[in-house]
Amino acid sequence: MRYVVLVVMLLGLWANDAEAAPRRPRRAKGRPPTPSGPVQVPIEIGAGPIALVPSPPGVFDQVAHVGLMIEVAAVVDQALIRQHRNQIPPWARAAAGNVTELKVRPWWLAIIPDTVVISPQFKDTGMYGAIWRPFGVGVPLVDQPGFKLKAGAALDAVALFVHSNVLGVPADGGQSYTLVLRPGINLRLSAEVPIGDSVRLSGGWSSDLFIPQPYGRLPWELAPLDVSLWHLGGPYLMLAWRFPLDVGAF
Repeated sequence: MRYVVLVVMLLGLWANDAEAAPRRPRRAKGRPPTPSGPVQVPIEIGAGPIALVPSPPGVFDQVAHVGLMIEVAAVVDQALIRQHRNQIPPWARAAAGNVTELKVRPWWLAIIPDTVVISPQFKDTGMYGAIWRPFGVGVPLVDQPGFKLKAGAALDAVALFVHSNVLGVPADGGQSYTLVLRPGINLRLSAEVPIGDSVRLSGGWSSDLFIPQPYGRLPWELAPLDVSLWHLGGPYLMLAWRFPLDVGAF
């Protein structure tokens, strides 16, 4: 009987200790904690020269005009999706499903032009303006850590001012002035090579094709291709730098 009483007392002490001990919240097995707050996303900023070859008859006066290509994008890769799956938009997760990384341009970056044209009148024609490409898609042809080759297409908007001594000049001579305001499409083939962890070197060919704009005529007029500007593009080279940035939302 003495031993029975002793066992009952020990069980009572153990029960009191168990009730006094703080209970830890249970975590679902195999499910990591859900992250919250801003997401640290790599941002890529790049710039480089492009030789802009105009369509005939402009190419016969000046083979190429001077432009500057600009790229600002967020980089979504598979590691970022695994760590912040609930904070990455579904469309970005789906687009990055079959590639190692995806470059995303949030809507508020659409105001930055992809190409700036600054080409003084070296011979007979000068050209100034910008090209925006708000929507585009890319298809990876080679997707390796040390080398990427991609073909892409995008909708674009072209705004240019062209002045010339030979293209579209009036019958009595002088200079012609052309305002190009046209929608179009961009076709691009690009290759990229990483140089260290933060620097990327890329190059390729980028062409913008748009509704023909006759030289020396009003922006809404149309004319045959042989007296119009309807293509601008050529080879380019770009150096880009990546850095992390806390982003609240895409």
